[in-house]
Amino acid sequence: MKKLVSIVIFCLMATGVYAQNSAVNKASQFMDKGDLMAAKEQIDLATGHEKTMDKPKTWFTKGEIYESIAFSEESEYKDMQDEALTESVAAYNKAMSIDENGAYNGLSTIKVDNIWSVLINKGASAYNEENFEEALDYFGKSSILKPEDTTAYFYAGIAAQQGELYEEALVNYYKLIELDYHTEDIYNSVVFLERGVNKDNEKALEVLGMAREHFPDNETFMKEEINLLIITEQTDEAKAKLNEAIAAEPDNANLYYNLAYISELTDDDEAAIANYEKAIEADPEYFDATFNLAVNYYNKAAEILKKANDMDLRTYQKEGKKVEEEAKVEFSKCLPYLEKSYELEPTDRKVLETLQTVYVQLKMNDKAEATYSKIEALGPPEEE
Repeated sequence: MKKLVSIVIFCLMATGVYAQNSAVNKASQFMDKGDLMAAKEQIDLATGHEKTMDKPKTWFTKGEIYESIAFSEESEYKDMQDEALTESVAAYNKAMSIDENGAYNGLSTIKVDNIWSVLINKGASAYNEENFEEALDYFGKSSILKPEDTTAYFYAGIAAQQGELYEEALVNYYKLIELDYHTEDIYNSVVFLERGVNKDNEKALEVLGMAREHFPDNETFMKEEINLLIITEQTDEAKAKLNEAIAAEPDNANLYYNLAYISELTDDDEAAIANYEKAIEADPEYFDATFNLAVNYYNKAAEILKKANDMDLRTYQKEGKKVEEEAKVEFSKCLPYLEKSYELEPTDRKVLETLQTVYVQLKMNDKAEATYSKIEALGPPEEE
C-alpha cells in the first residue's frame, strides 16, 4: 500500500508539472492565434506557479505576449499598453538572468534590442512630423529598455525642448549628466532652461560650475558664469575666481580677457583696458581682445563727440574744437588696435565700418576711401 501511495503522489506531481508546462504552450498557441488576452491569462498562471516560474522559456514567452499587447493596433489593448511594455521588458530581463549563458539569454537580448530600435524609430518619425509629445513618449518608453543608454534621453530632451515641454527636457538632460554624458550643447540647454524658463539663477550657476569643470576653455560658459555672478551680486567672487585662475595660469590670454570683460560690466574702465592689454600681450593674435580694446577707445571718443554735438552754437564756438580734439585723442588710441583687428579678420564688416569711421574722424581720407571700397567689395550685408 505504501508503494502504491508513492506512485499516486508521483503521478500527481508529474501531472501538475505537465499542466503548468501546458499553460506555457497554451499561452504560445493563443498568441499565435491573436487571442492575446487568453495568452496573457495562461502565461500569468505559469509565471506564478512554482514549477514553471524559474524556467527561462516561461519568462521569454511572457515577454513575447506582453510585447504583442504593447504594440497591438487593437483598441481593446490601448489602456494597458504602457504597463504591458514595462512587463515585457521585465520578463525578457528575467529570462536573461535565469538563463545567463543559454539560448534564451541571447533571444531575449535580441528581442529587447529590436523593441528599443522600433521605439527609437517611431520617436524619430514623430519628431520629424513635429509631433513632439508623441516623440517624447516613444523616447521615454525606449529608455525603459536600456536605462543606462544615453541615446533615448538625448533625443527625449531635444524633443521635449522643441515641444516647449521644459520640465521633461530638464529631466532628460539631467539624466544624461548623471550618466556621465557631457556635451557643451547639453549644458547650454540646461543653463538656458534654468535661467530663462525657470528663472533660477542659482541653479543655473550650479550647472555652469559643472560645465566649466568639463569644458574649462569654453569662453561662453565663463562669460555666462560671470554675468550670473554679477546678477546675483557676487561680483567679487567672479573676480576672485578669475584672479585665482590667472595665478595658476599667468599666460592664459582668455583669463585676462574675461577679467577685462567683467571690469567693463562693473564700469572699471582702467582695469578693463589693463586686462585687455595683458590678454593681447599673452596672445598677440587674440581678435576678440584686440577688437574689444579698440571699441573701448572708440566708445569713449563717440561719447566725447556727443558732447560737442549737443552744444548750442555759442558754446560750440567757445569749446567745440577743444572737445573734438579730445575725441581725436581717443580715436588715435583706438586706431592701432582697429588696424590689427582688420589684419586678423580682413572680411569682418563691423571692423571695416568702424575703421572707416575712425579714418574719417582723423582726416585720413585716402585710407577712408580705400576702406569703403573694401566694404563695397563684401557685397550687401546679410539680413539679421
